[in-house]
Amino acid sequence: MDAHAVRYYEAIRNRKSNSDVESISKNTNISKSDVLKAKQHIFLNYNLNRRKAGKNVKVRFDPSYDMAVSWQNLIEGGNKIREMDLVLLRHEIMEQGLMVTGMSYEDAHMQAQAIHNYSKYVIELDLKEGIR
Repeated sequence: MDAHAVRYYEAIRNRKSNSDVESISKNTNISKSDVLKAKQHIFLNYNLNRRKAGKNVKVRFDPSYDMAVSWQNLIEGGNKIREMDLVLLRHEIMEQGLMVTGMSYEDAHMQAQAIHNYSKYVIELDLKEGIR
């Protein structure tokens, strides 16, 4: 796991204010309530079932370097925001909305991915940077 992503996710989780939500809403014209839902979904909620010590437990998403960078770009705004950053935000808002209706993470992710394919951008970026 990327150390930067781990630190960034912890910083978001420990933040006392929602100034990031306010900045992202202002920078993207997406409602504060939708941005807050995305933030909670990505950083705070326990969305995944994992098997640990013989038991199923709910865990948070693993920190992602690309998602951390996208979130920071959305906060900074202006020419920092890339199309992939907006796709991430739309993907997470849709995925969260589907999950609150009772849909599993896997199914919600697949439906959100079909419309807002953040992974495609990550793969393209990795290829461009010679990571893949």
